[in-house]
Amino acid sequence: MKSQKPIFVLLCLLLTGCWDQHLLKNAVLVQILSFDLTDNEDLLLGVSIPIIEEAAGGPQALVKSETFSAKGHTPRDSRRKIDREISGILDTSKNKLILFGEQMAASGIYPPLDVIWRDPRNSLGATLGVVEGEAVNLLNITPKHETNVSEYIQDALTSAEENSIIPNQTIQTLASEMLDPGEDIVLPYLKINNKKSAVVVGLALMNEKKYVRSISPEDSTLLLLLNNKKGKYARFTKQVNNDEEQKLKNYITFNVHKMKRKLKVQVKNGEVSVYIYSHLKINVEEYPKGDVPKEIDHLNEALTKELTEEANQVVTKLQQSNCDVFGIGRRLIALHPKTWAMLDKTDYFKNIKFKTNVKVEIIKNGIVL
Repeated sequence: MKSQKPIFVLLCLLLTGCWDQHLLKNAVLVQILSFDLTDNEDLLLGVSIPIIEEAAGGPQALVKSETFSAKGHTPRDSRRKIDREISGILDTSKNKLILFGEQMAASGIYPPLDVIWRDPRNSLGATLGVVEGEAVNLLNITPKHETNVSEYIQDALTSAEENSIIPNQTIQTLASEMLDPGEDIVLPYLKINNKKSAVVVGLALMNEKKYVRSISPEDSTLLLLLNNKKGKYARFTKQVNNDEEQKLKNYITFNVHKMKRKLKVQVKNGEVSVYIYSHLKINVEEYPKGDVPKEIDHLNEALTKELTEEANQVVTKLQQSNCDVFGIGRRLIALHPKTWAMLDKTDYFKNIKFKTNVKVEIIKNGIVL
């Protein structure tokens, strides 16, 4: 009989365990990370972890959330302190949300994210957001219809994406924009409502990775249209009449069905000008006054005028915040490098001359009228 020793040794070499294995039984999965800045400049890290409980009277398990927090000099320092409180090791590979309190976001969001990009086990599919006040408080809300806070907030953000209030983006898709000197980012802006719910109340405008101000959901939707980032829906309610006795007859609600956007950057004698043109083809969803075809010219003209004025106001807010969400600087770097070299990299966006035009065209007015 031939010796089986060489085969046995080969199998042992092939079947050796992974040197950096992480056993799931020892892991405590993190679903939300929050970063806040304390009054003495320490970092306050909050984590939300799922807790599975047996449902009373049924076989389906109930998933709740539990929050832990700790202060430290860095995210890793704070995380080590939280590790001492829990029976396991924090695992952020399935993390879904990274939230910044206002004070933390205003000081800069890049430093807390450094550890996430350096560790390959961290989730790059997480969504970023800015929270009014302290972000850790959002982890402790008690929504009525959802026991898992992470799922609840994620559903709220998904709904906001579909309705063109916030863009569809993750920490991975934002990485290149955050490090680009010719482009700024915007993030979802959330607030707590009566300690029981989270509300997406618009976008947080960022300049050089620092939070400057927020804008309303209506402005956010218009900004995404100007930036050619429409979601599934983009609805507006606007006043188009002012002489109707019944107030609701003065308003129209519509959804942007199709759109085309053009953005042109011109440089003349060292001055940069930008022209943004958006053609919105809309579907009238509600017009209490009644006959849309009869008033279609009036409605198109009124909506074109109003949305153009509002678009100019949105651009003004962007320039006041020095938030180059359109990536004009990136276009100048690529197409006009000599002009870019002469510009003040800190305030170039504030000095750009914008001309914005929004044309509205009603293409559908319902299935009955």
